[in-house]
This record gives sequence, structure tokens and C-alpha cells, in this order.
Amino acid sequence: MGRRCGRTRPVRHFLHACPSQHVGRRELAQQEAKNMSFLDPVPGSLVDIHLERPDFTLSVKLEWRDRVLVLFGPSGSGKSTLLQCLLGLHPSARARVRLDGRWLADSERNARLRVQDRGLGWVPQAPTLFPHLDVSGNLRFGLHRAGKRSDSYLARAIEVLELGPLLNRRVDELSGGERSRVSLARALASGPRVLLLDEPLAALDLPLRARILPYLLRVRDEMDLPILYITHDADEAMLIGERVAVLDRGRLVDHGPPQETLWSRAVLSLAETLGMENVLEVKALPSNEGGEVCTASGMRLFVPWALEAGTRLSIGCPAHEIMLATEEPRSISARNILPARVTRCDEASQHTLVYLDAGESLVAKLTPSAARRLGLSPGRKVYAIIKAHALSRVR
Repeated sequence: MGRRCGRTRPVRHFLHACPSQHVGRRELAQQEAKNMSFLDPVPGSLVDIHLERPDFTLSVKLEWRDRVLVLFGPSGSGKSTLLQCLLGLHPSARARVRLDGRWLADSERNARLRVQDRGLGWVPQAPTLFPHLDVSGNLRFGLHRAGKRSDSYLARAIEVLELGPLLNRRVDELSGGERSRVSLARALASGPRVLLLDEPLAALDLPLRARILPYLLRVRDEMDLPILYITHDADEAMLIGERVAVLDRGRLVDHGPPQETLWSRAVLSLAETLGMENVLEVKALPSNEGGEVCTASGMRLFVPWALEAGTRLSIGCPAHEIMLATEEPRSISARNILPARVTRCDEASQHTLVYLDAGESLVAKLTPSAARRLGLSPGRKVYAIIKAHALSRVR
């Protein structure tokens, strides 16, 4: 029998595939997985990753125990690259990764699980559905990885995301929002240990985002699943996250509770990405005009829409829309005048952020000269003035 003809693989392929011990790829992966068995489970999550590229370096160390961590930062800050490292898509990265108590990688011990063994459900920025399959076929693709409970995972995903009426639809018949829901359901149907969401709303316009966000909140509240959520939108970070980690140029800038972190001095350099610094959970009150709401602490606000009493919603107000006065205003058109105390002032080059306690935490953005003219300092009593039309419905 003659020699088989074909293209010769380059030497570098064999150097990559066969280390000095001459162990094949499969055997190497098996050994790395075996090494994982010596790592004891530890409560909580740890990400310690260093990845160098010619034009970018990612170096992040972070520990947390919250169920929902939001990775927040501008485009190019390293959020998606970090997620890819968690998935195991950058084998050259030095990585120690433990998610929800389970070790996925430890470079120090030459231990690493294969991508398919990590138990991660990944929803990328753009929904990737198979055009030749209907919705049901897309949801069932790869379902064997969920094992015996695959049908229950799938049924729960269909229920939570309300996909029953869409199961027989073709992919090209779906709207952008419907595609996003199907992509999310497919990840949930695989029975993941942790769900990774890479800017799931970024490709949608504002009306579609408003329609999809409640589904994401329902997944968070009803599926009891650890979630890592990437966004560059402050509204999403405030609403979805139990903890927020802020990235910029491949480094961890700050992390902590959403509102506290997004208001921190360390995040001021990212202020242009923070479009809605004040987000409040409110409940509509009985009102002749139908536009009065109340927070859990009892702070009342007028909003520019009629609401049915008992309706729960989130409202937002940009910091620059809050005016401050040191005396109670009279004969003024603004309907929301809130007594408050200054808790902190942070001055940057172009503005001063004034943090307030008005029964709820608020932040106002003033020019430095205005803050000095008002004599603002911690403990000073002020009145926060918010026009009803400055408030917008977040969800």
C-alpha cells in the first residue's frame, strides 16, 4: 500500500500538541482534569487571571460569594476576554478559577477542566441560532449534556421565558427580542452550573431592551443559578447585580454593592458611561392623578405617567437632573422637593458629585463653583429638587 498523500502539518502543530513528555492532547487534558480532583471545594468564587497579548493585558483578581456578579465597564475594558478565560478559550492565560465553590482551573497545579466539562452556560452578545432548525430544534440541540434532567431543564426554561407559542416557529420568523429569549433558553436547557451572559441586551434597541429585561430578572429570581453578567449600561448593573466589578483597560477598578460601587471615586473616570446614576424601586400609590409612587423607606415622588395603584417598577434619574437648594423652595414648578442631608462630596475636574440621604441614597452632579457657592459639606441640610419629567421608567 502506498503512502497517503496530504498536506504536511507544520512543525509548530506538533510542538503545541506534544509537550516534552510526549503526551498527546487527549492524555494531557485527562491529566489536567485528574489534577483538578486534588483541589478541595471552597465556598464562593475566585477569578485570578493574567493574559498577555501584543496589544492588551488582562490582569484581574476578584473573590465574591454573591449569586449575581455584574462585570461593568466600557467597550474594550476586557469584560468579554475575561468571560472567555472562564470558559477556557484562552489556554495561554495564567488562571485560577473557582465558580460557586467548584474549581475549573489552577495553572499553579497544572490543573484545568476542558471547555465542555466546565458546566457553563454561555449566551454571547449576538444570538447564534441554527437557521435550519425551528425554535424547538434549537432548544434541544446539545441537550444530551444535561443528562437525565434535560427535559425538566428545558421545560423550566420554556416556562420562565414564555416560549411555548414560539416552539414551531422558524428562526427567520423571530424578532430580535425573541431570538434573545431563545438563545438564553438554550443555555438554561443545558443545565449549567453557572450562567455567563455577555451583554445580552446590547444588540437591542431601547423598546426591545425594556421588554427583555423582565425575563432576565425572572431568570435571576426564579432559577436559583449563579450568574456572571456583562454590561456597559449602569441601569442594567444597578437592577441585575448583587455585586458589581468595574473593569477598565484590563484592570479591576473597584467592586462592591452596585450603587456604592458605581458612585465610587475610582469610577469617576468612567462617568460618561453612567447614564442613570439614581435607580429606585418604587410602588404606585392610589392617587387622583395616578402618578405618585413611594419607595420602601417612604420617600414619595411624582412621575410623569399614570399608574395603577400597587404597580411595582424601577425609576431612574440622571445625577445632573437633580438640583439642590439650601432653603426650601417656594412657588416653583418642580413637583418633587425632598429634604436631604449631604453625606459626601467628591470633586472631579469638571463636576462635583454630591451624595445625599433623602430617605433613599441619591447623587447629584453640580459644577464645582455651584457646590462651593452653596457651601456643601457632609451634614449640611439641603433640598433635592427633581422635575417629574426628569424621571424615567427603567422597567
